[in-house]
Amino acid sequence: MEIGFRAHDIGKFDSAESLALAIETYKKESKIQLALNKVIPSSPKYSEYTPEYISSVRDALARHGVSVAIIGCYINPVHPDPEARDEQLRRFETSLALNKEFGCPYVATETGSANPDCSYNPHTSEEKYFSILLSSVERLLKKAEETDGIVTLEAVARQHTICSAERMRKVLDTFKSDRLKVIYDPINLTSWLGIPEPDGSVRIHPSAKAVEKAIRHDLDLLNPDIVAIHAKNYILDSNGWKIGDKALMDGVVDWAVIFSLLREYKIDVPILLENLNPATLRETLLYLDTI
Repeated sequence: MEIGFRAHDIGKFDSAESLALAIETYKKESKIQLALNKVIPSSPKYSEYTPEYISSVRDALARHGVSVAIIGCYINPVHPDPEARDEQLRRFETSLALNKEFGCPYVATETGSANPDCSYNPHTSEEKYFSILLSSVERLLKKAEETDGIVTLEAVARQHTICSAERMRKVLDTFKSDRLKVIYDPINLTSWLGIPEPDGSVRIHPSAKAVEKAIRHDLDLLNPDIVAIHAKNYILDSNGWKIGDKALMDGVVDWAVIFSLLREYKIDVPILLENLNPATLRETLLYLDTI
């Protein structure tokens, strides 16, 4: 499996060169998810991006064996304020227009909520917001066709407009476009109550059988539209609610089960570590080499 990183989890840097040097200390020939302004705060605003600047970032990374697997441009495509939504969609379109300079066609976002900050709102699952999302995706796909880019969506259980593999499949089937793909994050798609056992109970540590059933359900719906995997973990708090931002080795899901299924389904895409802890990253990479 090709293991990479979400770049801003490594830290914040003053240049693409320093970012690449830091990544190189952990792994040679790495792929990253790059949200430029998150990882290099001094970089220009998106409206000031130029092909020359983005190409210079790509070339600095490449000198150290680092390439971009996903361009991170996480917006709220169903923002309740139409003007704010338009501004965010224009930001995404800018990234699509520069995909060749980034050296990567995939520009990714989650699917937003009825709250401007994408937090949980019980109205997000209403048809109104699903329709707004389809309208936003249609607009972005037109830009993707113009620029030879690919719109890439990531689902989040309960919280976002696309909250399940079934809903994601509905979006994919609506457009049937090669310009629309998926980042699969199995922890994001896990219920806020955790992974259920076959008998409906939920354990603090889900069994391998429960994990396999949940992942197989998602892969049956989303493969072969998956272009990257996000790898992290979760725990349940004292009230039984998922805390889904744990590093891969700091949670309750056995990723050996997930890797086995990815091989079975012949899914060969970058696996990008999220919420990683730089202090334990080498240990994590050694573990991943064994599964």
